Amino acid sequence: MMQARAMLEGSVVTLASARVTPQHLERVKASLESMRKDGLNGRTQIENDRRFHIAIAEMTGNSVLVRLIGELFDGRHSPISSRMSARTEDSQAWKAAFVEHEAIYRALEARDPQAAVAAMLHHLSASHARWTAEATPASVD
Repeated sequence: MMQARAMLEGSVVTLASARVTPQHLERVKASLESMRKDGLNGRTQIENDRRFHIAIAEMTGNSVLVRLIGELFDGRHSPISSRMSARTEDSQAWKAAFVEHEAIYRALEARDPQAAVAAMLHHLSASHARWTAEATPASVD
């Protein structure tokens, strides 16, 4: 699932960076601001995270891409995945995700497709690593 997200969201953020409007940037920025506020108050970040990724997909103007991004994102939060997430998604993980999201936002704001795709792929890779860190059994010597 994370490989599919990386492939699709890498392409989506590239296209989005070519179609950025002030209104689109405002939606992405609003999701970041909500993420920051909720993080300070210890609230869950999943809905803000979803809004961030959907807002970027909406920049493409392609409703199919928006739907696919939503479906892939939601797949990560299935009942089984949610149990894994509960063990690995803590305040430190969300702080790291916030910093990664800011880098994506800055690349979009600069309308820099190379920086945007690099930031998105870094974020998804780091997210996957955080998500699976405790889910991977320790080796037995």
